[in-house]
Amino acid sequence: MLLALGYKDPTLAFPGGEMAGIKALVIGMGVLILAGFVVVVVTLINRASPGADGAPMTAEARLQPGEKLVRASLDGSRVLLHIETATGGARLEVRNLGDGALLGTVDVKAATP
Repeated sequence: MLLALGYKDPTLAFPGGEMAGIKALVIGMGVLILAGFVVVVVTLINRASPGADGAPMTAEARLQPGEKLVRASLDGSRVLLHIETATGGARLEVRNLGDGALLGTVDVKAATP
């Protein structure tokens, strides 16, 4: 390639010869790959941690008298609570695990004959 650019001697193109330049490029690309890998690993660790301070999450959901928690299902940072009501129906609550905030409610009424 260097001969096509008009260089008679390829060793004149780079101070340490043509191989020294290629070695520098390979080392530079290796450092960039390593830095990218470190960024990915640190991002994954930060997203998987339970909280900013590392403390476990604590939240509260109160049941009315006569209600019973049937099932709880996790989906990322949300929890779905299946609650059986005192009247025979059910209520589904979606809550945020970070602060326990109520995100949505579905009331399932019992069928009347």
